[in-house]
Amino acid sequence: MKKTLSLSALFLFSGLNIFSQEKAATETTTSAPTQVSTEKPAEEDFDNTWRFGLRVTPQATWFGNADKNISPNGSVFGFGFGLQMEYRFSQTVGLVTGVGGDFEGGKYKSTYDPSNNYEVKYWMNNEGQLLLPSNGTNVSELRKQGNTEYVLNERTINTTYVTIPAILKMSTNELAGFKYFGMFGGEFGIRIRTQSTDTYHKSFKFDASGTPSDAGITEQEAINLHGETPLIPLRIGMNVGIGTEYRLSGKTSFMFSVNYYHSFVNVLKSTSESLVSSIDASNTGYNFVKQGFLMNGIRINLGILF
Repeated sequence: MKKTLSLSALFLFSGLNIFSQEKAATETTTSAPTQVSTEKPAEEDFDNTWRFGLRVTPQATWFGNADKNISPNGSVFGFGFGLQMEYRFSQTVGLVTGVGGDFEGGKYKSTYDPSNNYEVKYWMNNEGQLLLPSNGTNVSELRKQGNTEYVLNERTINTTYVTIPAILKMSTNELAGFKYFGMFGGEFGIRIRTQSTDTYHKSFKFDASGTPSDAGITEQEAINLHGETPLIPLRIGMNVGIGTEYRLSGKTSFMFSVNYYHSFVNVLKSTSESLVSSIDASNTGYNFVKQGFLMNGIRINLGILF
Protein backbone atom coordinates (compact mmCIF):
# COMPACT_ATOMS: atom_id res chain seq x y z
CA MET A 1 0.00 0.00 0.00
CA LYS A 2 2.79 2.44 0.93
CA LYS A 3 4.55 1.42 -2.29
CA THR A 4 1.42 2.25 -4.35
CA LEU A 5 0.99 5.66 -2.67
CA SER A 6 4.66 6.47 -3.25
CA LEU A 7 4.41 5.68 -6.99
CA SER A 8 1.20 7.73 -7.32
CA ALA A 9 2.80 10.74 -5.65
CA LEU A 10 5.83 10.44 -7.94
CA PHE A 11 3.68 10.41 -11.13
CA LEU A 12 1.61 13.38 -9.86
CA PHE A 13 4.71 15.44 -9.10
CA SER A 14 6.24 14.64 -12.48
CA GLY A 15 3.04 15.65 -14.31
CA LEU A 16 2.78 18.96 -12.45
CA ASN A 17 6.42 19.70 -13.23
CA ILE A 18 5.96 19.09 -17.00
CA PHE A 19 2.77 21.21 -17.04
CA SER A 20 4.57 24.08 -15.30
CA GLN A 21 7.40 23.98 -17.84
CA GLU A 22 5.02 24.00 -20.85
CA LYS A 23 3.00 26.91 -19.40
CA ALA A 24 6.15 28.96 -18.79
CA ALA A 25 7.33 28.32 -22.36
CA THR A 26 3.92 29.40 -23.73
CA GLU A 27 3.91 32.65 -21.71
CA THR A 28 7.45 33.46 -22.77
CA THR A 29 6.55 32.99 -26.46
CA THR A 30 3.35 35.04 -26.15
CA SER A 31 4.92 37.96 -24.30
CA ALA A 32 7.99 38.26 -26.60
CA PRO A 33 7.77 41.52 -28.66
CA THR A 34 7.15 41.17 -32.39
CA GLN A 35 10.17 42.19 -34.53
CA VAL A 36 9.14 44.76 -37.21
CA SER A 37 11.38 44.95 -40.28
CA THR A 38 12.57 48.44 -41.05
CA GLU A 39 13.90 47.50 -44.47
CA LYS A 40 12.16 49.38 -47.31
CA PRO A 41 10.52 47.22 -49.99
CA ALA A 42 12.48 47.11 -53.22
CA GLU A 43 9.63 48.76 -55.18
CA GLU A 44 9.46 51.69 -52.73
CA ASP A 45 13.23 52.14 -52.96
CA PHE A 46 13.05 52.12 -56.77
CA ASP A 47 10.41 54.86 -56.66
CA ASN A 48 12.05 57.28 -54.24
CA THR A 49 10.10 60.59 -54.31
CA TRP A 50 13.10 62.59 -55.57
CA ARG A 51 15.49 61.02 -58.05
CA PHE A 52 18.51 62.53 -59.74
CA GLY A 53 20.64 61.39 -62.62
CA LEU A 54 22.91 62.09 -65.57
CA ARG A 55 22.15 61.69 -69.27
CA VAL A 56 24.03 61.65 -72.58
CA THR A 57 22.09 62.06 -75.81
CA PRO A 58 23.26 61.16 -79.32
CA GLN A 59 20.75 62.80 -81.66
CA ALA A 60 19.94 63.37 -85.32
CA THR A 61 18.24 66.71 -86.09
CA TRP A 62 16.85 68.29 -89.26
CA PHE A 63 14.81 71.24 -90.53
CA GLY A 64 11.28 71.56 -91.79
CA ASN A 65 10.82 74.41 -94.31
CA ALA A 66 8.39 75.45 -97.05
CA ASP A 67 10.01 78.08 -99.27
CA LYS A 68 10.87 77.75 -102.96
CA ASN A 69 14.25 79.47 -102.55
CA ILE A 70 15.72 77.00 -100.07
CA SER A 71 14.79 73.44 -99.11
CA PRO A 72 15.86 71.05 -96.33
CA ASN A 73 18.71 68.84 -97.39
CA GLY A 74 19.46 66.27 -94.68
CA SER A 75 20.12 65.85 -91.00
CA VAL A 76 23.00 66.72 -88.69
CA PHE A 77 24.31 64.30 -86.08
CA GLY A 78 24.62 66.07 -82.75
CA PHE A 79 25.06 65.38 -79.07
CA GLY A 80 23.57 66.38 -75.75
CA PHE A 81 24.21 65.93 -72.04
CA GLY A 82 22.71 67.07 -68.78
CA LEU A 83 21.50 66.63 -65.22
CA GLN A 84 18.09 65.02 -64.80
CA MET A 85 15.69 65.31 -61.89
CA GLU A 86 12.44 63.43 -61.29
CA TYR A 87 9.70 64.11 -58.79
CA ARG A 88 7.50 61.03 -58.26
CA PHE A 89 3.80 61.63 -57.60
CA SER A 90 3.31 57.87 -57.25
CA GLN A 91 4.98 54.59 -58.24
CA THR A 92 3.83 55.09 -61.83
CA VAL A 93 3.62 58.87 -62.47
CA GLY A 94 6.31 61.54 -62.17
CA LEU A 95 7.61 64.85 -63.53
CA VAL A 96 10.96 64.95 -65.35
CA THR A 97 12.99 68.17 -65.47
CA GLY A 98 16.64 69.23 -65.22
CA VAL A 99 19.15 71.25 -67.22
CA GLY A 100 21.39 70.29 -70.12
CA GLY A 101 23.25 71.35 -73.22
CA ASP A 102 22.23 70.22 -76.72
CA PHE A 103 24.24 70.57 -79.93
CA GLU A 104 21.85 70.40 -82.90
CA GLY A 105 21.55 71.51 -86.49
CA GLY A 106 20.25 70.95 -89.98
CA LYS A 107 21.06 71.38 -93.66
CA TYR A 108 19.41 73.18 -96.55
CA LYS A 109 20.10 73.71 -100.24
CA SER A 110 19.43 76.92 -102.17
CA THR A 111 17.78 77.19 -105.58
CA TYR A 112 20.26 77.86 -108.39
CA ASP A 113 19.08 78.72 -111.92
CA PRO A 114 21.67 80.96 -113.63
CA SER A 115 19.88 80.75 -117.02
CA ASN A 116 17.01 82.73 -115.44
CA ASN A 117 19.37 84.88 -113.37
CA TYR A 118 18.11 83.21 -110.21
CA GLU A 119 20.57 82.54 -107.39
CA VAL A 120 20.79 83.03 -103.63
CA LYS A 121 23.67 85.26 -102.57
CA TYR A 122 25.04 87.22 -99.64
CA TRP A 123 27.96 89.51 -98.81
CA MET A 124 30.68 89.57 -96.14
CA ASN A 125 33.29 92.22 -95.32
CA ASN A 126 37.01 91.57 -95.02
CA GLU A 127 36.56 90.86 -91.28
CA GLY A 128 34.28 87.92 -92.02
CA GLN A 129 31.09 89.63 -90.85
CA LEU A 130 27.76 89.19 -92.63
CA LEU A 131 26.44 92.35 -94.26
CA LEU A 132 22.73 92.99 -93.70
CA PRO A 133 21.41 95.18 -96.54
CA SER A 134 17.95 96.69 -96.45
CA ASN A 135 15.69 97.85 -99.24
CA GLY A 136 17.04 101.24 -100.27
CA THR A 137 20.70 100.22 -99.89
CA ASN A 138 22.46 100.48 -103.25
CA VAL A 139 24.15 97.24 -104.22
CA SER A 140 27.32 99.23 -104.94
CA GLU A 141 27.68 99.66 -101.16
CA LEU A 142 27.92 95.89 -100.88
CA ARG A 143 30.20 95.44 -103.88
CA LYS A 144 33.00 97.65 -102.68
CA GLN A 145 36.68 96.93 -102.13
CA GLY A 146 37.39 94.29 -99.49
CA ASN A 147 33.92 92.74 -99.58
CA THR A 148 33.13 89.29 -101.00
CA GLU A 149 29.94 88.13 -102.69
CA TYR A 150 28.98 84.47 -102.28
CA VAL A 151 26.48 82.52 -104.38
CA LEU A 152 25.18 79.96 -101.93
CA ASN A 153 24.91 76.26 -102.70
CA GLU A 154 24.38 74.43 -99.39
CA ARG A 155 24.38 75.52 -95.76
CA THR A 156 24.82 73.41 -92.63
CA ILE A 157 23.68 75.16 -89.47
CA ASN A 158 24.95 74.16 -86.02
CA THR A 159 23.28 75.45 -82.87
CA THR A 160 23.96 75.20 -79.13
CA TYR A 161 21.10 75.46 -76.63
CA VAL A 162 20.75 75.22 -72.87
CA THR A 163 17.63 73.06 -72.50
CA ILE A 164 15.15 72.65 -69.63
CA PRO A 165 12.52 69.89 -70.03
CA ALA A 166 9.16 69.68 -68.26
CA ILE A 167 7.84 66.20 -69.11
CA LEU A 168 5.20 63.92 -67.60
CA LYS A 169 6.55 60.38 -67.21
CA MET A 170 4.14 57.44 -66.84
CA SER A 171 5.69 54.08 -65.86
CA THR A 172 4.59 50.50 -65.39
CA ASN A 173 5.20 48.63 -62.15
CA GLU A 174 8.52 46.83 -61.88
CA LEU A 175 8.79 43.44 -63.60
CA ALA A 176 11.97 41.39 -63.22
CA GLY A 177 13.96 44.58 -62.55
CA PHE A 178 12.49 46.49 -65.52
CA LYS A 179 10.04 49.37 -65.69
CA TYR A 180 8.66 50.67 -69.01
CA PHE A 181 7.48 54.23 -69.51
CA GLY A 182 6.02 56.79 -71.88
CA MET A 183 6.82 60.52 -71.82
CA PHE A 184 4.97 63.60 -73.04
CA GLY A 185 5.66 67.26 -72.39
CA GLY A 186 7.52 70.38 -73.37
CA GLU A 187 11.05 71.72 -73.51
CA PHE A 188 12.43 75.22 -73.14
CA GLY A 189 15.68 76.25 -74.81
CA ILE A 190 18.04 79.21 -74.45
CA ARG A 191 20.17 79.85 -77.55
CA ILE A 192 23.91 80.15 -76.94
CA ARG A 193 25.39 79.92 -80.44
CA THR A 194 24.36 79.66 -84.12
CA GLN A 195 26.99 79.06 -86.79
CA SER A 196 27.06 77.69 -90.32
CA THR A 197 29.30 75.94 -92.80
CA ASP A 198 28.55 77.07 -96.38
CA THR A 199 29.48 75.76 -99.81
CA TYR A 200 29.28 77.98 -102.90
CA HIS A 201 28.59 77.86 -106.61
CA LYS A 202 30.68 81.01 -107.08
CA SER A 203 32.43 83.72 -105.05
CA PHE A 204 33.72 87.16 -106.06
CA LYS A 205 36.11 89.74 -104.62
CA PHE A 206 35.74 93.41 -105.52
CA ASP A 207 38.42 95.97 -106.24
CA ALA A 208 38.32 99.73 -105.61
CA SER A 209 36.18 100.31 -108.72
CA GLY A 210 33.70 97.57 -107.76
CA THR A 211 34.91 95.21 -110.46
CA PRO A 212 34.53 91.55 -109.41
CA SER A 213 37.13 88.81 -109.75
CA ASP A 214 36.87 85.11 -108.94
CA ALA A 215 37.68 84.64 -105.23
CA GLY A 216 38.05 80.87 -105.63
CA ILE A 217 36.32 80.17 -102.29
CA THR A 218 34.17 77.01 -102.43
CA GLU A 219 33.56 76.42 -98.72
CA GLN A 220 33.69 78.38 -95.48
CA GLU A 221 33.24 77.25 -91.86
CA ALA A 222 32.20 78.81 -88.53
CA ILE A 223 30.19 81.69 -90.02
CA ASN A 224 28.54 83.62 -87.20
CA LEU A 225 24.77 83.86 -87.87
CA HIS A 226 23.95 85.98 -84.83
CA GLY A 227 22.45 88.70 -87.03
CA GLU A 228 20.09 86.15 -88.58
CA THR A 229 18.67 84.82 -85.30
CA PRO A 230 15.51 86.07 -83.50
CA LEU A 231 15.99 88.90 -81.01
CA ILE A 232 14.68 86.81 -78.08
CA PRO A 233 16.98 83.77 -77.70
CA LEU A 234 14.24 81.42 -76.47
CA ARG A 235 12.43 78.50 -78.02
CA ILE A 236 9.63 76.17 -76.96
CA GLY A 237 9.11 72.66 -78.27
CA MET A 238 7.33 69.34 -77.81
CA ASN A 239 9.14 66.27 -76.45
CA VAL A 240 7.57 62.77 -76.52
CA GLY A 241 9.13 59.35 -76.13
CA ILE A 242 9.16 55.79 -74.79
CA GLY A 243 11.79 53.97 -72.78
CA THR A 244 12.77 51.63 -70.00
CA GLU A 245 14.62 51.55 -66.69
CA TYR A 246 16.57 48.62 -65.29
CA ARG A 247 17.38 48.41 -61.60
CA LEU A 248 21.12 48.03 -61.01
CA SER A 249 21.10 48.12 -57.21
CA GLY A 250 18.70 49.61 -54.66
CA LYS A 251 17.25 52.78 -56.18
CA THR A 252 20.03 53.09 -58.80
CA SER A 253 18.89 52.27 -62.31
CA PHE A 254 20.00 52.50 -65.93
CA MET A 255 17.69 54.53 -68.17
CA PHE A 256 17.18 54.30 -71.96
CA SER A 257 14.63 56.18 -74.08
CA VAL A 258 13.93 57.24 -77.67
CA ASN A 259 12.36 60.70 -77.96
CA TYR A 260 10.99 62.84 -80.79
CA TYR A 261 11.49 66.60 -80.47
CA HIS A 262 9.74 69.32 -82.49
CA SER A 263 10.33 73.05 -82.05
CA PHE A 264 7.50 75.58 -82.34
CA VAL A 265 9.93 78.51 -82.76
CA ASN A 266 12.07 79.22 -85.84
CA VAL A 267 15.81 78.69 -85.51
CA LEU A 268 16.45 81.78 -87.67
CA LYS A 269 14.41 84.87 -88.51
CA SER A 270 11.47 83.94 -90.74
CA THR A 271 12.83 86.30 -93.42
CA SER A 272 16.58 86.52 -93.88
CA GLU A 273 18.33 89.87 -93.59
CA SER A 274 21.42 88.72 -95.50
CA LEU A 275 20.30 86.15 -98.14
CA VAL A 276 18.99 87.71 -101.34
CA SER A 277 17.38 85.82 -104.24
CA SER A 278 17.09 88.81 -106.62
CA ILE A 279 17.77 92.55 -106.93
CA ASP A 280 15.48 94.94 -108.82
CA ALA A 281 16.52 97.13 -111.76
CA SER A 282 17.24 100.12 -109.53
CA ASN A 283 19.80 98.06 -107.57
CA THR A 284 18.15 99.21 -104.33
CA GLY A 285 15.36 96.68 -103.86
CA TYR A 286 15.98 93.12 -102.65
CA ASN A 287 13.94 89.95 -102.52
CA PHE A 288 15.03 88.44 -99.20
CA VAL A 289 14.83 84.68 -98.73
CA LYS A 290 12.18 83.13 -96.46
CA GLN A 291 13.72 80.73 -93.93
CA GLY A 292 11.06 79.35 -91.60
CA PHE A 293 13.19 76.63 -90.04
CA LEU A 294 11.60 74.51 -87.33
CA MET A 295 13.90 72.01 -85.65
CA ASN A 296 13.01 68.31 -85.54
CA GLY A 297 15.04 65.59 -83.87
CA ILE A 298 15.27 61.97 -82.80
CA ARG A 299 17.12 61.66 -79.49
CA ILE A 300 18.61 58.55 -77.89
CA ASN A 301 18.81 59.20 -74.13
CA LEU A 302 21.16 57.06 -72.03
CA GLY A 303 21.51 57.72 -68.32
CA ILE A 304 21.88 56.68 -64.71
CA LEU A 305 19.25 57.56 -62.09
CA PHE A 306 19.91 57.51 -58.33
